[in-house]
Amino acid sequence: MKRKHSSAGFTLIEIVIAILITALIVTPLGVIVKSTVDAKIAVESEARARRLGPNIIATVANDLRNTWATGPDDVAEIDGSWFRGDHNGDDDSAQDEIWFVTSINSYMRYEGISSDLTEVGYYLKENDVESGSALEGLYSLYRREDFSVDKRPDEGGLGIKMHDRVVSFRIWYYDLPRDAVTDEGKLDPTALEEIVDRGSADEKDSWDADEEGRLPYAVRVELILDATPIDAYNRRQKKRYAVYETVVRLPDFPALDDNFKLFSAQAPAAPAPAQPDPNGNGNGNGNGNGNGNGG
Repeated sequence: MKRKHSSAGFTLIEIVIAILITALIVTPLGVIVKSTVDAKIAVESEARARRLGPNIIATVANDLRNTWATGPDDVAEIDGSWFRGDHNGDDDSAQDEIWFVTSINSYMRYEGISSDLTEVGYYLKENDVESGSALEGLYSLYRREDFSVDKRPDEGGLGIKMHDRVVSFRIWYYDLPRDAVTDEGKLDPTALEEIVDRGSADEKDSWDADEEGRLPYAVRVELILDATPIDAYNRRQKKRYAVYETVVRLPDFPALDDNFKLFSAQAPAAPAPAQPDPNGNGNGNGNGNGNGNGG
């Protein structure tokens, strides 16, 4: 008699069906896990940028809010401008520069002493990185500081890097038109709001206090950072940006002419010559007490 052997294995069709079912279950799970990880990386990266962005804007605004200037002085012989801003690049990737003097105490110290007046500037430099780097095509924002004030307030100093993922750094300058002042000599609040509107007639791309003879009425600063996660696989195709903006009202200094001076440089006064005593008592050092007793 022949015994019938029962098959304990799986057929090819059963194996294929099992693989298909497993794929249908695992694939969505993989997508969910990957999306969760990507979202976590994106949130953390953007959160870092959002923490740095407001701090940078606050530092720039604080420096500008305390802008300092004075009129010309023949003794001091200031050659540069107290306040100068230049526009570089285009609207999408501006590389503006600004140089001025502020009354914020310097971070730099000389023999443990901070300066009450500090030369400050902000400028961009393109990142010097290898091709394919996450920082390629981006800029680094520097804050320049020079202890005290020398003959060139718009030059020199030491630059400290503030951020290396800057897309654009843009500054607009606003002048105060005469129609913003009422007949009573007061400023019209409604007119002041219109002055600092984007694209207003009083908006300028650059400013030089040496040429204008005064400081701008207000300054608008825009900072755009690349908040795309550096390790994201699609960072070049899907960019994330963080945009920060502030409007700063500058001190209301009058025209920076010969009539307006916050200080005057003077040479030390020479000591006055000794005056003779009206009573005839010689106060000189040669005590000539001749008592002519001859006689």
